[in-house]
Amino acid sequence: MLGVLVPLSGCGRHQGEPPAPGSTGAAAALRALVADVRHDDLVAFWKHGLPPATYAAVERDWQRRQQQAATEGARAGFHRFMDGFDGPRAAATLAAQWQPVLVQLDREYSDQLPVLIAIGGGMVRQMATRALALDTAQSRGLGPLLAPWVTWAEQAPWLDLDRSRQAAGIAVETVRSLRLTTFAQVRALDFTAAMARASRLLAGAKRWLALYGLSLDQVLDSAQVSLASRRGDLAWVRIDYRLQGQPQQAVLKMHRVDGRWYPEVLPQLARAIDPPGWTEWSRFAPDRADVAAKAGAHGAVPVQ
Repeated sequence: MLGVLVPLSGCGRHQGEPPAPGSTGAAAALRALVADVRHDDLVAFWKHGLPPATYAAVERDWQRRQQQAATEGARAGFHRFMDGFDGPRAAATLAAQWQPVLVQLDREYSDQLPVLIAIGGGMVRQMATRALALDTAQSRGLGPLLAPWVTWAEQAPWLDLDRSRQAAGIAVETVRSLRLTTFAQVRALDFTAAMARASRLLAGAKRWLALYGLSLDQVLDSAQVSLASRRGDLAWVRIDYRLQGQPQQAVLKMHRVDGRWYPEVLPQLARAIDPPGWTEWSRFAPDRADVAAKAGAHGAVPVQ
């Protein structure tokens, strides 16, 4: 999960003492996490990435928020969302929904899109700073770490209609792969079961990003993890990787708990993961009525 571990690490390049003898455990721990994400296994990722006591606390907090999110509005949103993705010609409907938006963006903002994406990168940094409670130095360190990812996003062919049709197909296949048919199933998901479903979303996201020129698996395969330095129960682990063929580097701070090494950023990241907001998610589901309305307003071709 270099897309998470690297940009959201909050760490920059670290100049420290040479590696201490026998202190390779931190690097091995981080290699295991990279392998978990490479294999789309978020269950293993969180179990390997959090100390047992922290994992148990995250599970309890998740369950509490699950119960808070179990409202009638959430139930209705869930059914609108799932019914949309299960409906006939869902992929074609979703692509037709996107078409007028992409055409309008291409017509009005194509020259400004890289600037807007750069602004979006700044917003991501601000949101990560708040969600992970990063200090000022960590927040500043996110800038250079996010920069190559923002550069890719600025150059990606987001407005390509053929790719958008393929992306709609991937979105429908991914949602259907969750195999969630009732709201009771959703309410019964504990954190581990939810992360098993999230692993399928990760696999779908990888396919989706590959359409736009970014193979996360290639990035993960290129990762070389090594110990930069260690001081007592703290270690700094260096990640060298390639993004769009260009070498990149980041350093992640690790903490040893009961003899095992964990990234310091992961507890904050785990606690920032909320159960799905089905009312909001339902707005992104395929909607034939919405397509018909946009066809009348923009002259788009409706789904047959």
